[in-house]
Amino acid sequence: MRRLQLKFVPNRGIKLWGKHQSSRASKTAPNPYPSHGYSYSPHPWLYSRSRIVRIAHPLINRYSMRIILAALILGLAGIAPALADTPKVVASLKPIHSLVAAVMGETGSPELLVTGAASPHTFSLKPSQAASLAEADLIFWVDPALEGFLVNPMANLAKESASVPLLHTEGVTLLEAREGGIWESHHKDDTHGHADEHEDEHEGETDHQTLDPHFWLDIENGIAAVTSIEHQLGKAYPDLAAVFAENASNYRERLLLLDTELKEQLNPVRRQPYIVFHDAYQYFEERYDLSPAGSVTANPEVRPGARRIADLKQASESALCVFAEPQFEARILQVLTEDEGVRLGYLDPLGSALPAGPDHYAATLRALADSVADCLSQ
Repeated sequence: MRRLQLKFVPNRGIKLWGKHQSSRASKTAPNPYPSHGYSYSPHPWLYSRSRIVRIAHPLINRYSMRIILAALILGLAGIAPALADTPKVVASLKPIHSLVAAVMGETGSPELLVTGAASPHTFSLKPSQAASLAEADLIFWVDPALEGFLVNPMANLAKESASVPLLHTEGVTLLEAREGGIWESHHKDDTHGHADEHEDEHEGETDHQTLDPHFWLDIENGIAAVTSIEHQLGKAYPDLAAVFAENASNYRERLLLLDTELKEQLNPVRRQPYIVFHDAYQYFEERYDLSPAGSVTANPEVRPGARRIADLKQASESALCVFAEPQFEARILQVLTEDEGVRLGYLDPLGSALPAGPDHYAATLRALADSVADCLSQ
């Protein structure tokens, strides 16, 4: 079989070469595509009704192709590490998720576990969320006191993941859970008898060591958490540390401005008494010097007993507002607002009705301030 070779001759067409060169193949025919920069050969094997061989413009030579191929290879090589460095981060609650999302910025999106109006007190993981925990590099949450549903899954499924309980972050100011008087014990169950209650009171020393886990409602604690999140993300993804640092710095400035706005908004009503359904707002109240008159319950999973309801009824006589929460249906609040002049409002420490994302945390604090100011100023 005769070995054939195609040879491109700029602006003159294609010649077919072999041991015995065909005179017909060597002839150059008029170029029917001069305006497109193509050359062609009239050889029937190359040019026929069923096949047209076109060669690119002479400027695109083999050296140009090498450059193009090299650029493609380098581009693909740059994509691989970018995909490998995409942060795999999980956050438990919307406020925590918001702080993490603000620091991550455009580098990625953390996965949120407790969505919608679900409460961490009664939440259970879906199988897909358990899989996300197992694959995560970092897990940001508060503390077992609030997210007990995470303790066993993290111990069994996320052994390789870095756990970051933000309640114990450096710079966070912690408050003990309020108990006694208008504040129900965090450990008492109203179904106990009198003997049990005396025993609970005797064990008060351990009760008073219980920490209030709702730390994010003090905006200074939120700022401290942002710094911790920045550090943890930078340690896990050092190539993105500069981006995290810039995002965190900008976000801290925004929160400082928000803090000033909320102080001005709440100052006129800071001496007005009110009752909350769930004692979750101590950090917010301390930050803005508010005057709560008590809570319906310290633990939303425990229904208040008859004696507790009577105490609350008496306390509500001096309260201007009673605040419910969207996560819990509390019919007792209707009893407390029967008296003329006691208004019903709504507070949500998780901002469950607000869209998740980097703006959620600030929006949650604004919503709390708006609800308190609106109800107490009427």
